[in-house]
Amino acid sequence: MKNILVATDLSERSDRAVDRAALIAKQMNAMLHIVYVVDDEVTSTIALACEENATLELQRQIKEGPLFQGVQTSIHVEFGHTWKMITKLAEEQEVDLVVLGTHRNRGIRDLFTGTTLHRIARTCPAPFLIAAERATHAYANVFVGVDFSDCARNATQIAARIAPGQPLTLVHAYHIPFKALTMHVDEHGDIAIRERRRIEAEIDEQMTRFIASLENVQPAPNFIVKEGGAVPVLQAEVTAGKADLVCIGSHSKPWLVEALLGNNAMEVMSHPPCDVLVAPLR
Repeated sequence: MKNILVATDLSERSDRAVDRAALIAKQMNAMLHIVYVVDDEVTSTIALACEENATLELQRQIKEGPLFQGVQTSIHVEFGHTWKMITKLAEEQEVDLVVLGTHRNRGIRDLFTGTTLHRIARTCPAPFLIAAERATHAYANVFVGVDFSDCARNATQIAARIAPGQPLTLVHAYHIPFKALTMHVDEHGDIAIRERRRIEAEIDEQMTRFIASLENVQPAPNFIVKEGGAVPVLQAEVTAGKADLVCIGSHSKPWLVEALLGNNAMEVMSHPPCDVLVAPLR
């Protein structure tokens, strides 16, 4: 990674994103672009004061923050809509990663306009990271939701670059269509252990081929295969495994698309259980 962009509104949520971006930039020896966006609908006097104050505060953070030592930085104070400026700068600077803080709840307004996170998820050309936790150490426990697609492969390889040398855990959720009609199920909807082992053995073979197709992912990932919905299974495994980063693809087969853009994943992105990396297919 050569260029990393982090957006900040100078809040505590954003401070976590800035610190994580600085940690990754140092780890990757990358240029760190820090962007603050001023609403262009405010008066000129207020806008210029915001620009000056934001620049001074960011300069102070860079000078005093221990995570910035040895990191090349560039400050961008822009005027406009936050999500549009982030996407625009990501394209102009050819960034390899965009880092954001968690979502600020604006109540009913979000129901009609969407959040900055969700808009960036649909438009950003680069992978983006939602920093929910404080950046006290490099990532060591990374989970990746996979469906064996090219998008999942790209997400896995990006996760490996952000957490070099750490064993990834790949999570695949599967669904048995018309299970109640095609198989014998008990009153809890469970199938015979023999059938479950047969199904999961076939998926294990797919997972083995998927892992073999990965490039520059060392050590070899661990993997988990479970029946259920993509989001509930991934959430449960991330929580049980105490992950510090979970990675998903944004343009893949239906379950990952639904996971990213459906109501459940909107909740995950707004209130993530840990840091979340969203990787597009490219």
